[in-house]
Amino acid sequence: MAEKLIGRVHAVYDRLDGLGRKKEAVLVCGFFAALVFGVVLAMGTLTSGFHLVDDWEFAQYMDWMTLEGRSFWECLCESLGFDLTLRFRPLYYINRVLMTAVFGINLTAMSVVKALEIVAALVLLYYCARQMKCNMVYAVLFALTVMVGYQSPVWWKLGPQESYDIMMFALGFCLLLRWLRTGKRQYAFGSVGALFLMSIYKEPFILLLPFVGLYVLYEEMQGRKVTWLNLWEAVKKRFPYLLVIGCIFVAEMFLIVFVIGTNNYSYVGLDESVTMEQYVQVWSLAAQTDLKWYVRFGIVLCLIFLTYWEQTKKLGWEILLTLSVIVPQCITYSKTAIAERYLLPCVFGFALFFVVVGCNFKPLSGKRRVVYLLCLFLMLAAHGRVMLREAAYFTYRGESIRTMMESTLDLVQGTDKKVLSCFAPNLEGNRTMYYWFRLHGYDEVFYWEEEEKKINRSFGPREDEQAAFEEIDVIVMYNKEDRHWCYEPSLDLSGFQEINCGTINMYIRQDGS
Repeated sequence: MAEKLIGRVHAVYDRLDGLGRKKEAVLVCGFFAALVFGVVLAMGTLTSGFHLVDDWEFAQYMDWMTLEGRSFWECLCESLGFDLTLRFRPLYYINRVLMTAVFGINLTAMSVVKALEIVAALVLLYYCARQMKCNMVYAVLFALTVMVGYQSPVWWKLGPQESYDIMMFALGFCLLLRWLRTGKRQYAFGSVGALFLMSIYKEPFILLLPFVGLYVLYEEMQGRKVTWLNLWEAVKKRFPYLLVIGCIFVAEMFLIVFVIGTNNYSYVGLDESVTMEQYVQVWSLAAQTDLKWYVRFGIVLCLIFLTYWEQTKKLGWEILLTLSVIVPQCITYSKTAIAERYLLPCVFGFALFFVVVGCNFKPLSGKRRVVYLLCLFLMLAAHGRVMLREAAYFTYRGESIRTMMESTLDLVQGTDKKVLSCFAPNLEGNRTMYYWFRLHGYDEVFYWEEEEKKINRSFGPREDEQAAFEEIDVIVMYNKEDRHWCYEPSLDLSGFQEINCGTINMYIRQDGS
């Protein structure tokens, strides 16, 4: 029965693989575009607006360009200069300031660009798998395994850098594979260029560069015994490429460690103040939440491999490549564990082994192959459900924030009424309030400081100005539906009318109170 089912499946594979390159490209691009835009349109993420995290920067740049009269170049220099005192993400801020200059605070247009990045990433990951000898179905499965799951918020969130970076990594890796197959130098140059752009967009992706170098050696060592002499011959053959990739890696790590410093990466690396018990607790929790399907299905897939122990022992290179992706990411996020968007690029290593290597593992046959493939598809289905749930929450939260901001603006615009924003300790939420209302012609937003029990302006030229609680007409704060909620502000709301806006509550002072 199992053999029959596999035979039918492979008949479908053969038909698909016989389509021809142009038809395949059209079919694949159309499929991924329909999938991505189908999700973001059907779930409403495309038009959900501000979310009180990251997006405030677009409003800030627009404020600088319109209300303060700064040029594009001045905005770019200030944002880059500030970030380089903390992080190493120059291309990220170039992109964000440029997007603001082009689109203003039209987040729908920016969301379309984000969705196009995801489509491109999926297509490029697909072609990476195709060049690693996967058929069309396995290549689609590989791309979706990398991009669907708890990491899927990168499809719609405008702050995370992972969508751009996984796209550039997939492009660089795809061009690398093409160069190794054809020997044409333009592909090598293109690969280095794409990987360099990837590395200056977000720091953890720099850690993929050693994997790239290892993969070059892996390809050169195919069919050859692993000896120091053979390794040296492989290095010499691909030395210029390996040298450039190595220099990029060393130079950027040097900048981060010795110039910019690592003190600002509070979530990164090992820490003497963190006990082993705390590390275990963090990773145990991750194994029950964002990592749970990878852990559960990964155990089953590993057990299937172990039933072919003699053949599995020969997968040393493949295991090394997988570990070269996963281990550096796990060390990087050792204090917090890997969650949501930080699953990228770690999950690339998981998919590389269990989809590309596993599906091409020749000894895998019969019922065990059926179970193996079923596990991969069930894992994808579970992650698909997660993706839709996260998209629904994102939309709900965005609509809640939009309702709050627009309703508040209707109440206070053209008046001397004051608004109190209670989103601290999420300063990004307060910053969104400051810049969004300024851009809409209103500048009387104050901010509650819970520890000091004070009402301050906090931002702008009047940041030291304070107000009495009796002067406040509208109060906005999270409720327990919002994931950023952490406490109820210690304010007397008895004279206010509560209006629920989804994950946000508004409180409007009643006349005569």
